[in-house]
Parts: sequence; structure tokens; C-alpha cells
Amino acid sequence: MGVPVATVAERIARRLGRYLGPHTGRVAVKTFALRGLGRGPETLTVHDIPALNDAMRPMLRTLLGRQRCELVIQHILQEFGL
Repeated sequence: MGVPVATVAERIARRLGRYLGPHTGRVAVKTFALRGLGRGPETLTVHDIPALNDAMRPMLRTLLGRQRCELVIQHILQEFGL
């Protein structure tokens, strides 16, 4: 893989930030990681992305927001070849 783990969280936060706002994107990744995976975003690897996506679903309030965020996750998975 060769990508530092911090980059995974940063990529997701930056992309989610396009829809949620930059600060909210970072907070969302931290919240999803802590609640869904039980650890901080700095430990995320590309293999945690599907679990992060699953944790995100019930926390997003709108269907549109959920769909957009799921698209972000899918694009990131494709970039990593997963």
C-alpha cells in the first residue's frame, strides 16, 4: 500500500468536507472512527474504510448526505484498489 495511515483519515475528511464543511468533515471522521471502530482516526488503514462507512450510515441524518458520503468512501476504496 505504501500510504501513511494518517493520509487515509485526512483523505476521507477532506472529501467529506466538500459536502459537510472542512471542520465537520474532520469531526465526522473522528466520530465515526471512535464510535464505529473504537479507536482514533490516526490509526485508520485502508482496510478500515468499509467499517467506517458502516459506522457512518446511522449517524448521517439525510439520505442525500448519506449517499454523497458513501460515494466518497467508494471513490477512496477504488483509489486504493480495494
